[in-house]
Amino acid sequence: MHNYWLLDTLLGLTCLLVANQYWYLTRARFQSATLIIVAALIGMALAALVGAYRYGIDPRVTELHRALAQISGFVSFLLIGIGLVWARLELPWGRDNRAPAYLVIVLLLAGAIGLAQSTWMSSQAVVDLYSTVGLFLWLLVALLELLAPRRLKRNQALLIGAGALLVLINGLFIGTGASHLLGLARTNWFHLLLALSVFSLLWARPLFSLDRFTNE
Repeated sequence: MHNYWLLDTLLGLTCLLVANQYWYLTRARFQSATLIIVAALIGMALAALVGAYRYGIDPRVTELHRALAQISGFVSFLLIGIGLVWARLELPWGRDNRAPAYLVIVLLLAGAIGLAQSTWMSSQAVVDLYSTVGLFLWLLVALLELLAPRRLKRNQALLIGAGALLVLINGLFIGTGASHLLGLARTNWFHLLLALSVFSLLWARPLFSLDRFTNE
């Protein structure tokens, strides 16, 4: 299995690590925006860890792994993008409570599943559409913080922008095929770069703080 389980485990643990850091932030302001990030990362972690179990222990969970991966593909990047924009714009809705986050998560997931089950779009087309919008929002926040910083220093904005670019590179040039690139299976490269992109979100945490960054 080309040690697929190892990189899936790495990705899953990275998602849980970053989700844990954001969970602590849900006790402060921007609670809904932060909870949306947590939900996106937990979804990715579940898909990755079930994938590790599938490749390393029991292939009978293949269908469960595929279902979780599809659900994560539907909404994870879109939720991350929305959460970052929500905090960057300092939207008051859901600032001091988490209820709006649950509404957004349910609506996005229901919409994605509805589109995927319709005759208008294939499941992969829905994943591509939702992911593209989410990554655009992710990059937009990094660009805004570079041009008009509020809470992020320049190096932090560059790092979170690089995280979104890694996801784009993954989708456009790496993929999840069984062929090898520089001696490593493409699927392993995919999960490694995805773990790095998730890790970059650690530098976006100041967006969810009340403290403003100043150059003074």
